[in-house]
Amino acid sequence: MASWRKGDNMLMVAAIDFGTTYSGYAIGARSELEEDPPRVFCPVWQGKGDIMSFKAPTTVLLNEKKQFVAFGYEAEEQYAELAEEEEHEGHYYFRRFKMMLYDKVRTKRLTMNTTIPDILNREIPAVDIFAHAIRYLKGHLLENLEQRKSIATDKDIFWVVTVPAIWDDPAKQFMRKAAEQAGIDRDKLRIALEPEAASIWCKHLPVEKLQGSDNRIDSFQVGSKYLVLDAGGGTIDITIHEVKDEGKLRELTRASGGDWGGVSVDKAFEAVLTEIVGEGLMEEFRRTYTADYLELFRDFEIKKRKRNESNENEAFVTLKIPLSLVEICKNLAGKIACTKYNGNIDLELDKLRINRATFVDLFRTTCDRVVDHVKKLLQSPKAKGVDFILMVGGFSESPVLQDAVKSAFCSKYRVIVPQEAGLTVLRGAVLFGKDPSTIDCRIAQRTYGIATTRKFDPKIHKESKKFQVNEEDTCKDLFSRHVKKDDELILNVAQAEKTYTPLKADQKSMLISLYKSENDNPMYIDDPGCTFLGSYDVDMHDTTGGLDREVKVSLLFGDTEIEVQSLVVRTGDKTSRQFEFLEDEP
Repeated sequence: MASWRKGDNMLMVAAIDFGTTYSGYAIGARSELEEDPPRVFCPVWQGKGDIMSFKAPTTVLLNEKKQFVAFGYEAEEQYAELAEEEEHEGHYYFRRFKMMLYDKVRTKRLTMNTTIPDILNREIPAVDIFAHAIRYLKGHLLENLEQRKSIATDKDIFWVVTVPAIWDDPAKQFMRKAAEQAGIDRDKLRIALEPEAASIWCKHLPVEKLQGSDNRIDSFQVGSKYLVLDAGGGTIDITIHEVKDEGKLRELTRASGGDWGGVSVDKAFEAVLTEIVGEGLMEEFRRTYTADYLELFRDFEIKKRKRNESNENEAFVTLKIPLSLVEICKNLAGKIACTKYNGNIDLELDKLRINRATFVDLFRTTCDRVVDHVKKLLQSPKAKGVDFILMVGGFSESPVLQDAVKSAFCSKYRVIVPQEAGLTVLRGAVLFGKDPSTIDCRIAQRTYGIATTRKFDPKIHKESKKFQVNEEDTCKDLFSRHVKKDDELILNVAQAEKTYTPLKADQKSMLISLYKSENDNPMYIDDPGCTFLGSYDVDMHDTTGGLDREVKVSLLFGDTEIEVQSLVVRTGDKTSRQFEFLEDEP
């Protein structure tokens, strides 16, 4: 694997923030970033009508041959046109598919063969869809550079792809594989954790761009501790950082959270509509009038994120309802009158007026989960001395979420929301790519260990684990712990070196199999909570030492991905490589 300083000789650093709802890229010239870190360029994406944004919807459209057709706004609009002409069923349309991957990971082991469904529930290999999106964003960036008469080409760019910090190791490696399949060289690629990237960006912002920051206080002075609340479309990532000397950041608690992002509020809104009109008609609206369906939720997204002070005291939030929905749901007003929403939701021609309390209630479950989780984190000993809460990510732009967090915590903590909170991850990922050493310490998400054997002890070991080697009773499948959950992982420092020896004198290789566990100290690799991650062979072709040949193994967590280092002591042969987490268990 290339050094953690890889990319130092690149002219440009580019980042791709692959979000659940929206995705985009940013780029900065290394020389300019040295002088002015916030000097990061993000393109503007143009949607239908007057829609303009710094990110495009995370949507991919393929043709009947499963070939790429369009991404983002173009994918939405082309699929809507196909649906209107009733020609859409031959195409494959993927929307908000990042959360599909998250759901798959929670229920089964992630591999390169994992599939995700399109809008018509037809399964396609997930890595292909992610690669299509990344390839498009990469190509768009290169075209943009060419139009701007930049001297930089593909070979001059170092790439960063963001992932949620709560994702596990196979999921992070999956994103790397998708980027490589999209044409990004593995030696020019780094994976960034979203809350870390956002934290790095905010550290460089002037005080006036940090809403809630005290102008008399440098929020990111050395010794400051703060909770990072990264609220995205799909997931919520929460951790605590401390500012160290030279602007370095130290993680104090392992990242945690869940699928409580902005999409969960969309689902609550759709559930209300479904309850009113019925599941069958709602499904017909979604499939037959896709353009109108997307337009409705775009309008909801605007109302969800933006605070309009002039309308803050109005009793209702107003959404434009497509005429197609009114037409297929005859007497829609009558349907509302027959539900518990009568009086709280009104229909006036093509306008849906939602009582403000009912609108806020759509956020209640999500906000409660976020607030409860933050409370638990702030009660931990490692949270002592936390100065403020930093809200980043697109969902942090929601005034309802902001109000919930401020109401719960502003009596003890400042709540800071940077301008354009939805771009902090993307822009910060560029700065991380320029200098990954900004994060000098992380906290282990799980316990990690190597499968090993030991002399069988009937007082300790299970009888079912006993087998014989060289006429001696031996215990197999033991979990040799290298890193415990919540251990500090220092940048570029090998963790917990341990020594292993071969089982047989003529053994010419040693299989190193890595496992993770949700528990602190599992005994066996198949204990509850243990999961196989990957394996590789250490070459031990020199057998002259017999059983006395030692292999020293350590794990390196300084980067966002795990690296294993091994040393065959007798020969001095060293290896340094990553595990292949996406293979099926042997």
